[in-house]
Amino acid sequence: MINSLINFPIWKNDGKEVVWLNGLQKDQIKNFLKKVESKEYKFVDNPCLCGNKDKSLDILVAQKDRYGIACDNVLCKKCGMIRLKERLDDYSTAEFYKNEYRDIYVGKDQASDEFFNSQAERGQTFYELVKKYVDISEIKTVFEIGCGAGGILYPFHKEDKKVSGCDFGEKYLKFGQDRGLDLYQGEIDTNKTPKKSQDLVILSHVMEHFNEPLKTMNEIIELVADEKYLLVEVPGIFDIKKTYFNPILYFQNAHVHNYYYYYLKIFFEKLGLKVIYGNERCTFLLQKPSGWVANDNVIVFDNNMEMWAEKIENELKKYYVLHLLKLNPYYLKIGLIKVLDALGVKQTIKKALGR
Repeated sequence: MINSLINFPIWKNDGKEVVWLNGLQKDQIKNFLKKVESKEYKFVDNPCLCGNKDKSLDILVAQKDRYGIACDNVLCKKCGMIRLKERLDDYSTAEFYKNEYRDIYVGKDQASDEFFNSQAERGQTFYELVKKYVDISEIKTVFEIGCGAGGILYPFHKEDKKVSGCDFGEKYLKFGQDRGLDLYQGEIDTNKTPKKSQDLVILSHVMEHFNEPLKTMNEIIELVADEKYLLVEVPGIFDIKKTYFNPILYFQNAHVHNYYYYYLKIFFEKLGLKVIYGNERCTFLLQKPSGWVANDNVIVFDNNMEMWAEKIENELKKYYVLHLLKLNPYYLKIGLIKVLDALGVKQTIKKALGR
């Protein structure tokens, strides 16, 4: 019934944001849009990784992102991936990340203790995940791509691992550098991070930003020593109901590709990696086998994906309706957490539950 009542695109390009924006964010969105209008920032087609060339199989689900920035997000009915129909070219992408990205997405032009600590909390979760499945003494070197201020690396640093990271934002990097972290500006530099030099490479909410994920992941895997590990996390499509509530919050102009667990499992296996752990939040622990060889000529597809594509189409509509009616059970959960926090008992309960 929901399918017949709700039609795509659900979110039209009306230029209206659905999140509160501060002055810095508004100014930088204007700067970004001016560069798009003047053609300083250029766009190119973004074909699906499954090889589909039939445009009738692309469903336009959203014409804007949560900031009100115009960007067509299409769902491929062949494989279930949601991707930008057009993306920034490589030069424009690099300039966007240097000049506007952090200001728009974080709302501050430099890192704060709050930002660093939130990164460190996630880093501690990653450390515990690795420790659960891997002999942590095997991990001596850790490298993070898109490290921001380096907070995710900090728990590994405290455990005497040799950590390093790279990102574009100079001010965010300096925040971590001032705390003793080895961070450098720009893309991966194999002079600083040689091939096969890392026991663990972390990509936390980074892979969804890649213009060419197959090519880029092959280059990243080269950095990992044989029989060592990658930890990859992206925002999973089926995690929308738990994390975003309102589905439009999931769509972001910087997210070129949007994934789900089964898709990524096939993706990583086709790249020759062993999946040690994965979930629908799209947190993966992977191992690079000895003798691994890069392969750019990969088509990410199997016949089960068409079933997942249909499920994603239906779930997006369901999430939208649940949001409108405020029937998502996670609204109740968040409300309860806020009450417990206000009463000052949230941390006590978390400790009692061992979380």
